Amino acid sequence: MSQKVFPEVLLRVHEVLAAEGRVALCQIVRTEGSTPGKPGWKMLVHDGGSAIGNLGGGAFEALVTADATQMLHEDSPTGEVKRYYFTEKAVRGEPTGMVCGGMAEVFLEVMTSSPLLVVCGGGPVGQALAVAGELADFDVLVAEDRPEFLDTSLFSDSVLRQDVDRDYSSDFLESVSNRDLYIAIVTRCWETDSAALASVLRQAPSHLRYLGLMGSSRKVERVQQEVLTAGHSLDGTALHAPIGLPIGGDSPGEIAISIMAEIVQQRRSRTPAVPETPAAILEKIG
Repeated sequence: MSQKVFPEVLLRVHEVLAAEGRVALCQIVRTEGSTPGKPGWKMLVHDGGSAIGNLGGGAFEALVTADATQMLHEDSPTGEVKRYYFTEKAVRGEPTGMVCGGMAEVFLEVMTSSPLLVVCGGGPVGQALAVAGELADFDVLVAEDRPEFLDTSLFSDSVLRQDVDRDYSSDFLESVSNRDLYIAIVTRCWETDSAALASVLRQAPSHLRYLGLMGSSRKVERVQQEVLTAGHSLDGTALHAPIGLPIGGDSPGEIAISIMAEIVQQRRSRTPAVPETPAAILEKIG
């Protein structure tokens, strides 16, 4: 196989990470004897088991794919070199059932993207939050229904922008649903807040790590009631509302800092995934 195909594998890494959040890179690093693949041959394995590139095919490649898929499902995978023997039996390493008689060592590594901060609302707070998110090493996506608040002059070139309607009726999270998502709802009014929250609950992203809603306690209560009336349940969803840590300040920049501080705190698991209710807290101290 031409070596020209393998740089293409590496070029696809960014594309796959942007869509899926993680991918396993498998590369043959050493061989002995007769082997179907050679050192330097590479393969990317998706979470679902599909692959880009190849290591030589056959049972060997199927074993590597299975091992890489297992690593992708681990919480904190670490890179490792695995040895595969092209024999029906092996004293050490993994036998492939093949009869070439050689051996290949493959380095398996799970590559992950930065978490994705989704900002619903491109107003002053949303703009400040996009800046804060990038400073905290998050990728950022801003969803907004007003074209003037998605203008390229308002955000850095690396910020993704998603045009939605006022009801957030589209599946605006579809292309990033496999990413680790941190969602901040900071739209212009309670109606669009309700629409954005209902849309997130409807789409139910599988890797939702944080969901916050900006507003006073009265506004938060109104939004929650609207969402429940619309048939969407908050059961099992940790909604941080009012959003942000209580650090004081009310400018867009200060609000963005308080939100980002709470998000970073949640990401580093310094607070419970599901906030405790007042009743639970009283029970503890009672």
